[in-house]
Amino acid sequence: MNAHNVLAAPLILCLLCAPVLRGQEAGEPVEGKSPAAEPVRQDKVAPYVSGFFKDEGEMWTAPFRLDLKNFLVLSTVVAVTGVLVANDEAIYENFKSFQERNPWVDKASPPVTLLGDWGVDCGIAGLFFLGGVIARDRRARDTGLMAWETLLHTGFLVQVVKHLAGRQRPSVDDGRDRWHGPSAFFKRYSEGYFSRYDSFFSGHTVSAWGLATVIAENYRHRSWVPPLCYGLATVAGLSRLTEDAHWFSDVLLGAVVGYAVGRMVVRNQNKRLQVVPALTSGGAGIGVSLLID
Repeated sequence: MNAHNVLAAPLILCLLCAPVLRGQEAGEPVEGKSPAAEPVRQDKVAPYVSGFFKDEGEMWTAPFRLDLKNFLVLSTVVAVTGVLVANDEAIYENFKSFQERNPWVDKASPPVTLLGDWGVDCGIAGLFFLGGVIARDRRARDTGLMAWETLLHTGFLVQVVKHLAGRQRPSVDDGRDRWHGPSAFFKRYSEGYFSRYDSFFSGHTVSAWGLATVIAENYRHRSWVPPLCYGLATVAGLSRLTEDAHWFSDVLLGAVVGYAVGRMVVRNQNKRLQVVPALTSGGAGIGVSLLID
């Protein structure tokens, strides 16, 4: 393992993880609130269209707007990622040894990995949206819209990073970790190996975790939903190792980024247009709060 391999992932990670830290800012629903005091979302779709570009800008600029506390948290995540990159080859060998000793992994891995397929996840988001429209269920409809936005953000981000990093997949060179950098952008097309240098980071994992986060956040009032969502996203990510498609650090980073972007989208879209309870001198009523970022 060369030193530049160890440093490449943490440097890129600095540009990716910051949205999850900003997800702790004010404006999120507060757990423990009584249902009567919670803001009610208006039946509008327009904020999702206008908010998409604002969220895209926030995603790319978040690393430059961290306070000291969040910077320290980010530094810890970067350090952990660096350690994983340095040990990815050994971790991959352990996964493959486990897979060889347990034949059921070969049968379970292919269908499980579909949970992170971008098209499949877009389809799941579509089911939420369509079901919400038909049943007039705003929560389901909004979940679908937020999931679509998250998948669009992460889909673009994944491709940019893959082209910059040029990390080869474990299947390419018998489990040897190599980073080719931006030069792989040309290699992947000229040599005919379209996905050969697409390891960093795992697009399947980021899609699975982005979708899981949006669903878990919108249905966290049901205690079983978040564990189920994050559990399925986790096994989808781990299947990328058994499918010889990614290193463990790719999977970890994909989970962090998917969670980060999903939290950002849910937070921002929930606060853009809300109908909130209001108390006036003349009695009770409602107030429409349009929050501009």
